[in-house]
Amino acid sequence: MALAQVRCLFGCLIVGIAMGASVGLAAAAKERQASAPSQAAPPLTFVTYTYVDPAVGIEAFRLLIPKGWQAQGGIQWSSNPALPATSRFRFFNPQGAEQFELLPTQSFFWTDNPLFLSTNPPGTLRFGTLVAPPVDLEGAFARVLLPQFRGGIEGFAVVSREAVPDLAKLAVGPAAPGVESRGDAGKLRFAYRADGQAFEEEMYAAVTNFVTQLPPSMLAGPSFIDYWFVDYVFSFRAARGELDAHAPLFQTMLFSLQVNPRWFAKVVNTKEYLAQMAIRGIQAVGRAGEIAARAGSDLRAEQQADWERRQAAQDRAAENFTDYVRGVERFMDPHAGTEVELPVGYGYAWANDLGEYVITASPSYNPNTESNQHWEPMPPAR
Repeated sequence: MALAQVRCLFGCLIVGIAMGASVGLAAAAKERQASAPSQAAPPLTFVTYTYVDPAVGIEAFRLLIPKGWQAQGGIQWSSNPALPATSRFRFFNPQGAEQFELLPTQSFFWTDNPLFLSTNPPGTLRFGTLVAPPVDLEGAFARVLLPQFRGGIEGFAVVSREAVPDLAKLAVGPAAPGVESRGDAGKLRFAYRADGQAFEEEMYAAVTNFVTQLPPSMLAGPSFIDYWFVDYVFSFRAARGELDAHAPLFQTMLFSLQVNPRWFAKVVNTKEYLAQMAIRGIQAVGRAGEIAARAGSDLRAEQQADWERRQAAQDRAAENFTDYVRGVERFMDPHAGTEVELPVGYGYAWANDLGEYVITASPSYNPNTESNQHWEPMPPAR
């Protein structure tokens, strides 16, 4: 049953980002609200970043990033039925230390069944999933995430740890018959030095376990299998002492993340096809991209229902936590006719038909005077 869980970076992370990050940055955003930018502060422009997955030739996702920021990363397809698509993206300010990073989900398999372990001992792959005993949340940070993604940094020091229970609930998802599901989630704030600069970073993650009990057999007594994941992994970074000041900017990026349902359908359909191949003993090594390209880009009725459930959860999370945190405020895009969440405190926003937005604290600022694009003022959302 665990293989049926939709585990891909954007398929699940979009909801978790909205809730988990809002909780994590709540205090910072409230403090930021008390010190709004002055009218002399320069306008801040956001542009739409769109990623087209080259393996399938369609847009995978889009989000707003500050103008001048750069993006690195991509989506990788594999023959792992538990995790056919993984992604790693880094959005960063080339003139500063600010960075928002989406890190790939890690999938694992474990069991106490001696027959399984004799054929797939720890460190080997079972259907493309690493065989390894499960770890708790602290172990996930210390033994999985930090060595893999922050290895080699100097002066590492933990600043704080905090549980994010709402993120854990999202990561576990709805109950499945015959599967014992459990999860834990939290954030780790730490300081370090790299390339001669002092940084502060806040990393989020959830550890989830999906355990199925196996009946006794002639070769072994009762046993279990555990598909476990280190999931919903993302981080914010800034210069030491400046992380909280950038909370509204990070929130804007988080809330704007939108996954293309046609790409999501590719992931779901590829996942099911790979699982069927694994059951029949058919090797798919090196063919995942080809299989994904051929997979359908439409969702069946039950898949569509799951997609809509995810989107509804995202919308509720974004609205509830936006109103609570108030690190962002909502404006109406006069071109698209949709709500857009932008950092709080500036007061005035403008939009053009390219999906770009300018926010300013000056009531007299007009981007049309210095641009060949057509900008229109954005009214507050009601």
